[in-house]
Amino acid sequence: MLGTIGLTCAFPFPGDELYGQHAHASLAQAAATGPYTPTFFTPTEYTTLARLADVIIPASTTPSASSAGVPEYVDRVVSINTEHQSLIRTGLAWLEAQARTRYGKGYLDLSDAEHTAILQPLSDEVDRQQRAAFDRQFRKDAKRGLVYYVAINDKSSPASAAANTRLTGDAAPDDPAMPVRLFRLIKNLTADGYYTSRIGLIDELGYTGNTALASFPSCAISEH
Repeated sequence: MLGTIGLTCAFPFPGDELYGQHAHASLAQAAATGPYTPTFFTPTEYTTLARLADVIIPASTTPSASSAGVPEYVDRVVSINTEHQSLIRTGLAWLEAQARTRYGKGYLDLSDAEHTAILQPLSDEVDRQQRAAFDRQFRKDAKRGLVYYVAINDKSSPASAAANTRLTGDAAPDDPAMPVRLFRLIKNLTADGYYTSRIGLIDELGYTGNTALASFPSCAISEH
């Protein structure tokens, strides 16, 4: 499920998803103000969201997504972007129904293996769609080894529609594409929230921007 997380982060997210960044509190801020109370999600939905985020970015040498405040970030973004709300709420209900249908227990009671069995096909399909979208945008000349960018300007064309898979809008419980849309949206929001937090940006990626240089070394290449 982590296979394309770097690729996801390499490209801009929809602009409205970034509106929550100004309120993306650090853990120190959260500790000072007490436990966060979700604005959009119910307590059970919020706990489910945290588990999903930790599957996408688990703890390793750096903390997990939930430890970086990603669930709070997602709640803030979704609460002010109504176009996400139907998909998120319908999708979380679908996950709960899948858990009870397949395993006879609630989603939060699933084992790691059961949890993965539900999510892995969704993650695989998200990866397949992303690869297909890039294949449509770039054309390779096999003889000369060149890669060409293919502009898609007609938004009504089938190729353009497929390349711009919906992340937002109303979601029907019986829509077969809905679970994949849910996972893609949560994956994008998780990556965005994590890598704009102090843990993701500084502790993991080692970002050291906004630092002053005492001097600017001259170029050592003789031709210059």
